[in-house]
Amino acid sequence: MQQRLIIRNVLKGIGILGIVLFLLESPRSYFLLIGSGVALFLGVTDFGRQCPLILSVRHLLYRMKSKRQSQIL
Repeated sequence: MQQRLIIRNVLKGIGILGIVLFLLESPRSYFLLIGSGVALFLGVTDFGRQCPLILSVRHLLYRMKSKRQSQIL
Protein backbone atom coordinates (compact mmCIF):
# COMPACT_ATOMS: atom_id res chain seq x y z
CA MET A 1 0.00 0.00 0.00
CA GLN A 2 2.79 2.41 0.90
CA GLN A 3 4.65 1.60 -2.32
CA ARG A 4 1.60 2.50 -4.43
CA LEU A 5 1.33 5.89 -2.76
CA ILE A 6 5.01 6.57 -3.38
CA ILE A 7 4.72 5.61 -7.05
CA ARG A 8 1.61 7.74 -7.51
CA ASN A 9 3.27 10.74 -5.85
CA VAL A 10 6.38 10.32 -8.02
CA LEU A 11 4.21 10.17 -11.16
CA LYS A 12 2.36 13.31 -10.07
CA GLY A 13 5.67 15.08 -9.48
CA ILE A 14 7.07 14.02 -12.85
CA GLY A 15 3.89 15.16 -14.57
CA ILE A 16 3.82 18.56 -12.90
CA LEU A 17 7.56 19.07 -13.43
CA GLY A 18 7.25 18.17 -17.11
CA ILE A 19 4.38 20.59 -17.65
CA VAL A 20 6.27 23.38 -15.87
CA LEU A 21 9.39 22.69 -17.96
CA PHE A 22 7.26 22.75 -21.11
CA LEU A 23 5.82 26.12 -20.15
CA LEU A 24 9.17 27.64 -19.18
CA GLU A 25 11.48 26.19 -21.82
CA SER A 26 10.69 25.60 -25.46
CA PRO A 27 7.10 25.31 -26.63
CA ARG A 28 8.23 22.98 -29.44
CA SER A 29 8.86 20.01 -27.16
CA TYR A 30 5.44 18.41 -27.42
CA PHE A 31 6.79 14.99 -26.49
CA LEU A 32 7.63 16.36 -23.06
CA LEU A 33 4.10 17.70 -22.71
CA ILE A 34 2.50 14.44 -23.82
CA GLY A 35 4.73 12.32 -21.57
CA SER A 36 4.16 14.51 -18.55
CA GLY A 37 0.42 14.54 -19.23
CA VAL A 38 0.35 10.75 -19.27
CA ALA A 39 2.44 10.58 -16.08
CA LEU A 40 0.15 13.07 -14.37
CA PHE A 41 -2.94 11.15 -15.51
CA LEU A 42 -1.56 7.87 -14.17
CA GLY A 43 -0.54 9.54 -10.91
CA VAL A 44 -3.84 11.27 -10.25
CA THR A 45 -6.19 8.49 -11.30
CA ASP A 46 -6.07 4.83 -10.40
CA PHE A 47 -6.20 3.83 -14.07
CA GLY A 48 -2.63 2.56 -14.11
CA ARG A 49 -3.45 -0.18 -11.62
CA GLN A 50 -6.85 -1.06 -13.06
CA CYS A 51 -5.99 -0.93 -16.78
CA PRO A 52 -4.81 -4.56 -17.15
CA LEU A 53 -7.94 -5.79 -15.40
CA ILE A 54 -10.25 -3.64 -17.51
CA LEU A 55 -8.64 -4.69 -20.78
CA SER A 56 -8.44 -8.37 -19.89
CA VAL A 57 -10.56 -10.43 -22.26
CA ARG A 58 -11.05 -13.14 -19.65
CA HIS A 59 -12.39 -10.61 -17.17
CA LEU A 60 -14.78 -9.14 -19.74
CA LEU A 61 -16.12 -12.58 -20.67
CA TYR A 62 -16.59 -13.43 -17.00
CA ARG A 63 -18.56 -10.23 -16.42
CA MET A 64 -20.75 -10.83 -19.48
CA LYS A 65 -21.44 -14.41 -18.39
CA SER A 66 -22.31 -13.39 -14.84
CA LYS A 67 -24.70 -10.68 -16.11
CA ARG A 68 -26.49 -13.21 -18.31
CA GLN A 69 -26.90 -15.64 -15.40
CA SER A 70 -28.26 -12.96 -13.08
CA GLN A 71 -30.91 -11.94 -15.67
CA ILE A 72 -32.19 -15.52 -15.90
CA LEU A 73 -32.55 -15.83 -12.16
